Amino acid sequence: RRHKQLKDKGSTVSLAALSREIAERDLRDSTRSVAPLKPAPDAILVDSTGLSAQAVIERVEALGRQRQLWR
Repeated sequence: RRHKQLKDKGSTVSLAALSREIAERDLRDSTRSVAPLKPAPDAILVDSTGLSAQAVIERVEALGRQRQLWR
């Protein structure tokens, strides 16, 4: 998604370089000493690889409905 945004703005950043930059940023954010970026203990991770936006929405809605039943 980010690669497409940058290309649409005229940037020539490579997908490999962008992937590396994102991975480095995520590592820095998750390992910083103050307020490290971490999922909440009760978080459910949704892997959206290969899913359409609509499929992700449907998955998240289904998880939300399930959570309401658990409480």
